[in-house]
Amino acid sequence: MKRVSGCALTVIASLTVLAGLAVMPLLSESWEHERICEQNFDRVETALASFDVPDATPVGEPDRSCADTDDHHADISRSYRPTGQHGSREHAESFYRELASRNGWKLRSTDPPMCMTREDDGAEVSLEVSAEPDSYVVSASTWPC
Repeated sequence: MKRVSGCALTVIASLTVLAGLAVMPLLSESWEHERICEQNFDRVETALASFDVPDATPVGEPDRSCADTDDHHADISRSYRPTGQHGSREHAESFYRELASRNGWKLRSTDPPMCMTREDDGAEVSLEVSAEPDSYVVSASTWPC
């Protein structure tokens, strides 16, 4: 009986080790994805640091996503509702275009959504400004325009 119990424990221990070895690559991939996403979020936040918002009220909290597990592209976006004298879509686009050019961004497209790029720590960060009927969205990403 002791021999059967010992064999059973050995089998159970072996299966546990094998299951752990099988799961390790998946956990390792997940940890690596999180690490790279955090680095990319840092790049995006650094690139956004020079942007102030003209007479606008943020709508909700910023959206952060990094769902692409292959390329690890990070994206931070936020909606704003213009107020005061700067309440037009044209003013928002003009404001961001001028501010971006003063801070080293290059205009890539004026077609909606307006897109600019900048190199940050060896990686390109893109900034898009898109208008909606009563708000506009500013989105920065490690995904190209």
